[in-house]
Amino acid sequence: MITTSFFELFKIGPGPSSSHTIGPMRAAYQFRQDAANYLSTAQHQPNSTWQIRCELFGALAATGHGHGTHRAVLAGLMGCTPTSVDTEQLTNFFETVNEQYTLDFEQTQILFTENDIFFDYGFNPYRHPNTLKLVLLVNYTPVLTQVFYSVGGGFIEQEGGTKEAIGKTNVAHKPKHVYKNMQELEATQRNTGLPIDQLLIENEMSLTGMTEEQIFDRLDDILRVMDESVQRGLQREGILPGGLNVHRRAKTMYQKAQQLETQRRHADSLFARLNAYALATSEENAAGNMVVTAPTNGAAGVIPACLAYLRTDCQIPEDLLQRGLVVAAMIGFIIKNNASISGAELGCQAEVGSAAAMAAALFAFCHHEALSVMAMAAEIAMEHHLGMTCDPIKGLVQVPCIERNANGAIKAYNAYLLAVGRNTQPIISFDQVVEVMRQTGIDLSEKYKETATGGLASSFGWGNMPGS
Repeated sequence: MITTSFFELFKIGPGPSSSHTIGPMRAAYQFRQDAANYLSTAQHQPNSTWQIRCELFGALAATGHGHGTHRAVLAGLMGCTPTSVDTEQLTNFFETVNEQYTLDFEQTQILFTENDIFFDYGFNPYRHPNTLKLVLLVNYTPVLTQVFYSVGGGFIEQEGGTKEAIGKTNVAHKPKHVYKNMQELEATQRNTGLPIDQLLIENEMSLTGMTEEQIFDRLDDILRVMDESVQRGLQREGILPGGLNVHRRAKTMYQKAQQLETQRRHADSLFARLNAYALATSEENAAGNMVVTAPTNGAAGVIPACLAYLRTDCQIPEDLLQRGLVVAAMIGFIIKNNASISGAELGCQAEVGSAAAMAAALFAFCHHEALSVMAMAAEIAMEHHLGMTCDPIKGLVQVPCIERNANGAIKAYNAYLLAVGRNTQPIISFDQVVEVMRQTGIDLSEKYKETATGGLASSFGWGNMPGS
């Protein structure tokens, strides 16, 4: 049964990575709350020495420097959340060697430096490839230890605890219309006779206790941040941080699209615009600015690009885009429930592949196609991302990630066209391709799962280099 909220899947926060930035920041923030509770009741000598240590395992260690995980942990321990953090301040954390930061608690101050974060490149003894352990010590003795898993898309789980439930105020936390995959969802829609967007909105109301008006207000916030990321990215120039000397290209790509339009090369202009929109948000993400997990930061450029195209070039009204985003979320729910949206678990097919499938369904919905066509479009988009590796050079969400988002947007649009252009039943269902994606990800070598130890990340001498 799927019990995920729209606002668990679509999270506002800083780049460059939902699993390596947003998730660890949220885990560190939660640890801070628990540490504060402990400190408020602890009975120790006034001159006791307090410390907080963090240990990163698996992919968090392997590419944590490039993804800014160390800075995200510090931000969370300082009381910042992904939606409230000052992105400029976040980018500048640990710029000075051995710089000390003060973690203020009610009656205690704890000094914290980069040396208090340990990147464990050895064996990961825990159950998830994105693991961080936070420890509060007094006089060098651990008194509070918590282990968190950053499971993709900014979702976190705590070892020995329950999975998070963001915004779920309803005691039952049960959807009105139960489904776990596309086959069950299609049957549910047939039985209820409801439009798919209304069915999903009723589920959200049941899960969160929010009214329909409140849901659409929050969807407006998500759409606003997505659009702002596109518009900022289209205006900015320069070199992205991190040391790879990657130049921003969205602005020039958009200018090229305009030139192609004046030359009446309309098809070329269409693809150039989609590319520009996707590059814009992906470059903003790579720079550590505010984006939306859709479903992850590594794939954050795909859906905003498709929304920008629908809004600007197809004149799709905003209320239809809101409902289209709901439908896109539904595709993400099914993938997350039956496979994963984490690159550290299943490779980039789980990130950009998922985003492309979500966007393909978005296109179909906004052009008034049936649920069966939305499912077909999502299946086609995912099918042509199967086996895609997650191999970021230097652990940065730049190469090949930025261009990969642009290609994801193009594939989403083409998947929609292929779906509406057929009049026969597909041989492969959406549920089947999600299962194949899961199996393929399991078969992928660990070096292709966000560890930066294989593929493009190692082929040209960069390897797993701490940076940024």
